[in-house]
Amino acid sequence: MTHADLVNKLLLAVSPMGLAWSNATGAAKVDGRMLRYGLPGSADILACVGGRMFGIEAKVGRDAWRPKQRAFAEALTRAGGIYILARSTDGTGDDAVALTLERING
Repeated sequence: MTHADLVNKLLLAVSPMGLAWSNATGAAKVDGRMLRYGLPGSADILACVGGRMFGIEAKVGRDAWRPKQRAFAEALTRAGGIYILARSTDGTGDDAVALTLERING
């Protein structure tokens, strides 16, 4: 399972519960200049369910949690949101989806 596969699987599971979208960050070269977009470290998926803000970070395999991601998680939590680190260890993503739905329904 790729990171993109897991993000898509999580979006399919969370979207019917409220509003959820994929949150891309990165950089691209446009006309010879670097263009950066998105908030570095922000979660892969942002969602609003039942009036609560969720940040869902998808991780596959040995993918590590980076310092900017940790800082985003702390900021979101301080603001009253819920941050979910959805790590797939079973190769299908089902474990990450189950954890995410459990935290949302909490």
